[in-house]
Amino acid sequence: MVGLKNLGAFDQINKSKPERDYKPDDRVGVFTLLTNTFDEVILGDKDKHLDVTLSVHRAVEANTGAVVVTVTTVVHVHNLLGRLYMLPVAPMHRIIAPSVLRAVALVKNAV
Repeated sequence: MVGLKNLGAFDQINKSKPERDYKPDDRVGVFTLLTNTFDEVILGDKDKHLDVTLSVHRAVEANTGAVVVTVTTVVHVHNLLGRLYMLPVAPMHRIIAPSVLRAVALVKNAV
């Protein structure tokens, strides 16, 4: 209605598809897979309003062996509609991203 494209939903991920079968340009939820390696997954999406790139990086601390997961997002805004869209999204992202990482850590520790 206001010119933003429908990206689908986060839950539109084929859970029966093994991670190794995902290839660049495959859709993963609302994103397109750009890179899929053992230590990092890079996802993104582009339109006339903004470009979004999301990295989920895994590293092992040398001294403790602990696995550290870092999520990084980069957004390039192209126009006013993109800036207006980011006004509510940016502050919510700062709340949602850490809570998702905590939830993933809890699930992993429970296994």
